[in-house]
Amino acid sequence: MQTRRTRFLIDGTLTLLAVVLALLVFSRFRTAELAVGNLLLRSQGATSHPVAGPPAAALTGTAELPAGLTLPEERPRNVVLFIGDGMGVGHLSAASLLLVAPGTPLALCSHESFGMVATWAADDTTTDSAASATALATGFKTDVKVLGLVPDGRRPVNLFEAARAHGKATGVITSSGLVDATPACFTAHAEHRELYDQIFAQMLSSGTDLLLGGDWSAYRKARRNAAYSEMVAAAEELGSRHGFAVVRDAERMASAGLPLLGLFPPRPRGPVGHGPPLSESLERALELLAPDPEGFVLLVESEVTDEAGHDNDIAGVLAGMRELEAAVVRGLEFAAARGDTLVLVTADHDTGTLAVIDGPFADGRATIRWASGDHSAQWVPIFATGPGSGLFAGLLDNTEIAPRLAALLGLEALPRLAE
Repeated sequence: MQTRRTRFLIDGTLTLLAVVLALLVFSRFRTAELAVGNLLLRSQGATSHPVAGPPAAALTGTAELPAGLTLPEERPRNVVLFIGDGMGVGHLSAASLLLVAPGTPLALCSHESFGMVATWAADDTTTDSAASATALATGFKTDVKVLGLVPDGRRPVNLFEAARAHGKATGVITSSGLVDATPACFTAHAEHRELYDQIFAQMLSSGTDLLLGGDWSAYRKARRNAAYSEMVAAAEELGSRHGFAVVRDAERMASAGLPLLGLFPPRPRGPVGHGPPLSESLERALELLAPDPEGFVLLVESEVTDEAGHDNDIAGVLAGMRELEAAVVRGLEFAAARGDTLVLVTADHDTGTLAVIDGPFADGRATIRWASGDHSAQWVPIFATGPGSGLFAGLLDNTEIAPRLAALLGLEALPRLAE
């Protein structure tokens, strides 16, 4: 006699085989949909199309502004650069429809200038955070997974290095791991984005005044790097050796001064990520960096938008957008009160290719679709407010942003290879 467990396994296996067979049959009918209760099966056909590699000249930005575009008389003293990791136009469209009523603009989108940014990498039409953040930080394209280096291994000067050479303070805030690709591209150079121990060591010795991010104690790839795990365990000693005040929780951050290293555990609840809400970290960072006589450059990254995009999790996307929105509001308030601060909001790439495809107001529900759980080559938005904001309107390549920021701040021209 079959046991209940055996019968359950047999029934489960037969059901799974039937579903697989149905999917195989269904996949033969492209652009079709099949609804089974609350489950929607959608056949997504993909086709291959020839693509040419970019010319060498396209891999590098230029310090020269296009004809007809000139530097304004009024220049910024400070820059706050917000990056919504994975935040494509679909993220913004969904947030503007679902977080607030249609017709009520988000602060994320309420800026003096608006443009779009192309994000392709040196070796692929679709980038990752390492290649895209390298372009944003240096003005050079590089290969996917490469961090702060050009494809042949040479090291370019990044925006933070150029700013520090001019006496400016620099800082990073991220809800991701501190050694994740986007913050790392502004503070380190490595052949691969997963060399976390090398990246962390470079961050500590980089001269960056403020480093706030996650310890990645729950991240599998980081835990596999034994040297990095040992460094995290000894973070207080290592940070102190480099002159940092080291905090491991948000409460201590309120009383710590510069240089400041905040290495936070995963959040116990709320949006995925690490540390306090971005707006709280930003508030403390502005208090610490604003007195610098030469000004500052500050990077603020939301990781939630990317992780939720990979998971096709609309609730997570909206939570990440809500957190980023609150931080941008605080940044714009700071800029408005001073008049000497340029605020930029952009993304490194799109994740998931999110779309709201239906939503009758009478029903009170909207239908969300995703093209994939991965990055796409879609352009991403850029918004700017403050002195020099007009330089970031129109269609830009991601290699154009660092050179324009360097020019506005009066730094040595980028892009430039280190000697």
